[in-house]
Amino acid sequence: MTDAERFEAVYREYRPKVLDYIRSHVKETQDAEDLCSEVFRKVLEHMAPDRSGVSSYIYTITRNTVVDYYRTHRVYCPLDEDVGTDGGPENEILSAERLESLAGALRRIPARERDIIVLHYFADNSLHEISDKLVLPYSVVKRAHQSALRQLRALLA
Repeated sequence: MTDAERFEAVYREYRPKVLDYIRSHVKETQDAEDLCSEVFRKVLEHMAPDRSGVSSYIYTITRNTVVDYYRTHRVYCPLDEDVGTDGGPENEILSAERLESLAGALRRIPARERDIIVLHYFADNSLHEISDKLVLPYSVVKRAHQSALRQLRALLA
């Protein structure tokens, strides 16, 4: 069996499973399909001559690809047009200063904890949803969330 035939057999067997796994973690269908392609590109580049351990190898690549996606994927949430218009220019300046302070504090905490804060408070995900998206145990996400809040309080005090 040639390398191309072996890869095709692996692709046909594992693609539906990989795509289902990615779709359970990524909402956008196009992003999920792109990530699936990325997984099999990596598998093709690094595939061992024998098929032993292929399923765990593919699962590891898939999991890491989804984690990388959430590390690099920016979460944007639209703001209402009337934000900051309650009290005139003084409140706008104070709000801008508070946001600058918060942004500075967020930059000073570890990336994983910053991601959890952004996903929870700005993208409105529950800690369970974040646990699924980052492929981390719920208890790890909960501890990281608590740690991030403690660090932010200290930095903003």
